Amino acid sequence: MSFINKIVPFNEFWMNCILNSAYSIATTRHNSYADAAYINNYSYSSWGAAIDLEFISPTIEVLNYADKWEDFVLSEIIETELPVFFEDTQNFTAELQKIISEQKIVKLHIDLFYWLPKNIAWNRFHMSHYSIINGYDTEKKEYFILDDDIDGYGVHVIPEERLIKAFNHSNAMIDPDPATPHAYVYCIRDNIAPYKINITEVMSHAERIVEELSVYSFNALWNFNEDKKDDINEYISISLIGINIIENRHIGNGFLLKRLVELELINNTTFENMKTQLTKLQRGWKTIKQVFINSMVSDTKEINIDLIRSKANEMLSIEREIWLTLLKENKEVRI
Repeated sequence: MSFINKIVPFNEFWMNCILNSAYSIATTRHNSYADAAYINNYSYSSWGAAIDLEFISPTIEVLNYADKWEDFVLSEIIETELPVFFEDTQNFTAELQKIISEQKIVKLHIDLFYWLPKNIAWNRFHMSHYSIINGYDTEKKEYFILDDDIDGYGVHVIPEERLIKAFNHSNAMIDPDPATPHAYVYCIRDNIAPYKINITEVMSHAERIVEELSVYSFNALWNFNEDKKDDINEYISISLIGINIIENRHIGNGFLLKRLVELELINNTTFENMKTQLTKLQRGWKTIKQVFINSMVSDTKEINIDLIRSKANEMLSIEREIWLTLLKENKEVRI
């Protein structure tokens, strides 16, 4: 017996595991919500590595979805998530299959170390994570999942044995806590209004980003510990996770510009000026990402962090000019 819930993966660009999962659900329900993914409601942030909390690397976060889901645009489709604790964790697959067969969308707590062979964490480091399980085949003992690897966000087939192992090694099982459910079920609203881009919102985020970028710097980030050279690949892997999100955000910005000109919310001159600058920004972050990748596969593992910081700070200036260009048009229109 087999069953699968149809969910089209949102893979135009990568945000993070939570958002790409949520946007996959949203855009499957109503494709207008792809435009919502493009909106520039992001901010630069940083995070510490599990192997060394003093090692801080940059990333980008989308505002108002973690602590304020009710204010986030996708709350118009996903009302909430209900926690699930399996009654029999030794035979949880029966309960998991029942949830799926009821056409409910469920995400399971797993350890990425055992999950996808082409994921950056596979057999390298342990990281707890929730992954959408949207189907199963009992005869083949396989599960259909939505998740990301180096090829992007998409559908994968997981053997039951691997699914069980990844679940059993998740934090939900190793360190049981009421705050860490075994799984979540998405609660989807019945009536969904289409999404429309609001240029006032775009301008508001542009103003905030310009202000934030004027004080943000990469100078204090990527401090590799010379005493932990054996862990250099882990430092690079953690760095690449954040850099990949930054690089992809600017792919998302490209989709936003395209939609703004298509909807005649900006003129062609502004679009072309912003597009030229954005191309430089995208190429710059692609170069930074490639430096880290080259360092990982090299024998010496040498990496010029000062040069990377300088290049990244240069990208901040370009990014700031992009949004200033948009704000300038808005000012001229108002005049």
